[in-house]
Amino acid sequence: MNRLKYIISSVALGLLGSPQLLAQQDTVAALRENNRLFTDTNPSSISIAGRLYSKAGVFVMDNGNVGASPVIMLRGTNSINLTSSPQLYIDGIPMRYASVQPTFLSTFEPDRLGFLNPLDVEAVDIRPSAQYLHKAGGRGSNGILDIRTERGEFGGTKLDFNASYGVNTFDYHVPRFGAQEFKSYLWTRFTEEGMSAQERDVHPIFSTTDPTYHNNTDWLEMIQQKGAFQDYHVKLKGGDGDANYLFSIGYTNKEGSIKNTGFERVGLRFNLDYALSPNVKIYNNLSYTNTSGHYKEFGSNYAVHPIYVAAAKAPFLGTNYFNENGEQSKILAGVDVLGFSNPVALIENMDNKNQFNRVDGVMGVEWTLPLDWRLVSDLSVSYFSLSEKQYRPALGIVPDKYRIRQNAQRSSSEFDLNWNTALLKKGQLSSNMTYDASLKAAIETFEEKSLYGRKINAGTDDFETLAQGIVDSASNTKFRSNLMTLIAQGAINWKNRIDLTAFVNLQGTSNLGANTRWNVYPGIHALFYLAGEKQNNVWNMSLGYDRTGNHEVRGFYHYAQYYPVNYFGYGGVYLGNVANPDLKPEITDTYEIKSNFNLLENRVQVNVGYYYKRTHDLITQQSIAKEIGVNPVFDNAGTIENSGVEVDATAYLVKKQDWNWVVSAAVSTLKNKVLELPNGAVEQTLGLYSGVAMEGEALGAFYGYNVLGVFQNENEVNLNKADGTPYKAGDYRIEDMNEDGKINELDRQVIGSPLPDVFGTLSSSLTYKNWGISALFNFVKGADIYNSFAQQMHAMKDYANQDPAVLDRWTSANTPGSGLSRAAINDPSNNGKPSSLWVEDGSYLKIRNVTLHYDIAGPSDRYFKNIKVYVSVDNLLTFTNYSGFDPEINSMNNAMLRNIDFGAPPLGTTYKLGLKASF
Repeated sequence: MNRLKYIISSVALGLLGSPQLLAQQDTVAALRENNRLFTDTNPSSISIAGRLYSKAGVFVMDNGNVGASPVIMLRGTNSINLTSSPQLYIDGIPMRYASVQPTFLSTFEPDRLGFLNPLDVEAVDIRPSAQYLHKAGGRGSNGILDIRTERGEFGGTKLDFNASYGVNTFDYHVPRFGAQEFKSYLWTRFTEEGMSAQERDVHPIFSTTDPTYHNNTDWLEMIQQKGAFQDYHVKLKGGDGDANYLFSIGYTNKEGSIKNTGFERVGLRFNLDYALSPNVKIYNNLSYTNTSGHYKEFGSNYAVHPIYVAAAKAPFLGTNYFNENGEQSKILAGVDVLGFSNPVALIENMDNKNQFNRVDGVMGVEWTLPLDWRLVSDLSVSYFSLSEKQYRPALGIVPDKYRIRQNAQRSSSEFDLNWNTALLKKGQLSSNMTYDASLKAAIETFEEKSLYGRKINAGTDDFETLAQGIVDSASNTKFRSNLMTLIAQGAINWKNRIDLTAFVNLQGTSNLGANTRWNVYPGIHALFYLAGEKQNNVWNMSLGYDRTGNHEVRGFYHYAQYYPVNYFGYGGVYLGNVANPDLKPEITDTYEIKSNFNLLENRVQVNVGYYYKRTHDLITQQSIAKEIGVNPVFDNAGTIENSGVEVDATAYLVKKQDWNWVVSAAVSTLKNKVLELPNGAVEQTLGLYSGVAMEGEALGAFYGYNVLGVFQNENEVNLNKADGTPYKAGDYRIEDMNEDGKINELDRQVIGSPLPDVFGTLSSSLTYKNWGISALFNFVKGADIYNSFAQQMHAMKDYANQDPAVLDRWTSANTPGSGLSRAAINDPSNNGKPSSLWVEDGSYLKIRNVTLHYDIAGPSDRYFKNIKVYVSVDNLLTFTNYSGFDPEINSMNNAMLRNIDFGAPPLGTTYKLGLKASF
């Protein structure tokens, strides 16, 4: 590393926003990085989240809905109404991982890290609390991902070229009836519904001559594909004694396993570090990225869910209409006689797409002053725009209530301007004691805007814009906030035996009222070298405490707010929010103890730690009597705790000239509990499904009914429905929690938790001369999944194709079946309510990646330096008892609504061939 890079990277990590200061950190304030295998083989995940599986203490859940956001969790979840996702810093630029905007389409949340090419990233540091990043303050309660992109380096110009191509495949096997089996099932269902034999005989689907009903269509086969993965990346970097530079350009394209879904990215990045004088250094970052995606409704709207509709659609129907001669025409068939969309129309005609543009820039200066003082300051700017569109035609697609066809569009943007400065000093207090101190300040302004519109019922399907049709809905939002941060930090080292660090963060935010705008976030950390000094330490132990917060409040609840209302045709306003000027941020106190061991001459490294997080002053709603006529008031009332053990180890099993073998493992436990909710339980819903925050339970637990069995006959029926009418034989027998003889919302209870008890990873890297093979495993234990897709395939509430298991349903007292309720059109007894029947164990062990590579070193007289050729397989095998496609589901970042499986595409297996050449 040349002198310039060393000077820049050695500046304390705590400088607010400086990419250089994020480069290194003393062990007093950093998590130890595990020695994982990070080859130049790009994972098929489009997001940097694909590299986080190998990190200790990080829970990651990716999915096969290409372009959708993976779920990332650091040390549990601790907020009900505010964000529960980590804060991001990318070269010092702050970024929110989860958007506060409601989803544009059901459960699809665009991956906000999708703009960042993993091949541009030098390191991802996990900062679970403010002990590891002092500027965390009021947005650090969920932890921080500290991402640094690669920079230029001394040593002349170097050109790296990466190329990879792969195929992503998954076999969508959904148990369902074949064509003739489904006709037999429908015949029985029609009989149960009271249809006479004569009516059945003349029903068109039982016609012996109409070719419309004599097909054998595999609808799932019609909509799936083997998706291609392509990634190309060129990187030019170099430097001399005065300037280092890096320029990169990349292109990524990944197709989903469902037709007409995919993601595309084009990115440019330029980083420049140079010296104006021996004491003044300048650093610059500039990047631009454009991404676009096409996706489908893979959430709770099953009417247009292509995978569900393909599974539920009658296989005796065809894709196109038949003409008078009994020949299949070129005209796509419409909604069928049973009321289902044409899956091909959902794939080929209905379109959901987004386009994302992002520009980031940083310019900073480091000035070396006399007497070991340093001044570092930078200015960063970030802007992105996101355009989301939906086109839903009429042909072949069931209408959305009165909306025969519709076009919707949302345009949103975020702008962030950040100025940071720090004054740093280090020196010696005595012959045995050194110190490192700093004063830092930052000012940030943030603006978010959104504009939404939807028009419906245009004259034909030919219009794909908002130019035609009737305005159905329109809205716009604008949010602006300012943040000021002041930090004082000091660290001392005594005889290379004890490191002691303390800091205080004073932060003021415009998100809160004048009474609570300023908050203090302190922290202290002590590290003891128990066996050996700092440079050659064998065993050390650390203790730490810090306070962080969550001030991402968007509602301006500290003001009294009046909302517009239509009052008998006249415009008016009403008091919608009673001001709460004392609303505070949610506060998280973290305590941890860690011990690190370096054994056998550093060939074995073991890190063991325990943490305890307690979050209080949760922002929840205080109920107000409806008669008063105002919305519930937000106030601070509630406490959540998270705790766990984190263990990771790396062992260099073989270190020889030709052979090297490294094995790493990490295991984390998690216990999450809601301790107090004075305002009562909090419930959030998605479709028919609910997550709950309730005292004594895990945050976001599934909330539903506990099924005890099926009423076998009328004599067993001893419960009434919510409307007071009795259940019938064949209905589910629900646990009556309050024993009032009536089943209603008061009888709901916790039926599962989406949070894991234990999760971890195992990796192995073996090399022999120029050959190498690596493998990465990860596992999750104890996380429940609500299998909504399976529930739909057993619902029997309409004439959808079903799982053949429904043949063993209750049909009479003499044929009680094996646990499924009776079939009934429109489900009058609400047997399809969320219940314990559909909660499954989502534990799994997955072979995440296997890679075989061969390196060709270029001789000194050749034009290339090195060539790496590799083949790899992602998501090779999954060992699980979960009955769905994949226990890694398309979940939401909202901690209250996770692990509900609506049947979105799974990750699938990706086979890939790649090349990296260095010149």
